[in-house]
Amino acid sequence: MNLPKPEIVRCFFDGGTESPLSAMELRWDDDAPAVVENVWHLPDGVVVKGSAPKRFGVTVRRTGRNAYHVRVLWNRLSLAWYGLNARQILASSLCIILRSLDTEVADLLSQPIEESCSLAA
Repeated sequence: MNLPKPEIVRCFFDGGTESPLSAMELRWDDDAPAVVENVWHLPDGVVVKGSAPKRFGVTVRRTGRNAYHVRVLWNRLSLAWYGLNARQILASSLCIILRSLDTEVADLLSQPIEESCSLAA
């Protein structure tokens, strides 16, 4: 499925999550059928029914060779997944939204592995 490119109305930080998440307010072409009503498949079997998100943010942190921490803001819904693999991300509707925003998912998946920091007691 292809979505039309939305207009980015504004960018903001959503403070309703564990740490602020960079997000956007989007305006979609309401005449595009895929925008108005759809079933969106997110990782771990999460399904969202309705229109494309008007508030959207995503972070993908690579934590291992094929392990990712993903955080998503979808309208008022905040979600986080730990330990996803690339296949789970690529199979989700996140790719459709990101593609409409000219973001290459492959670039997100090939970023350097983040070193976790631990505090010594």
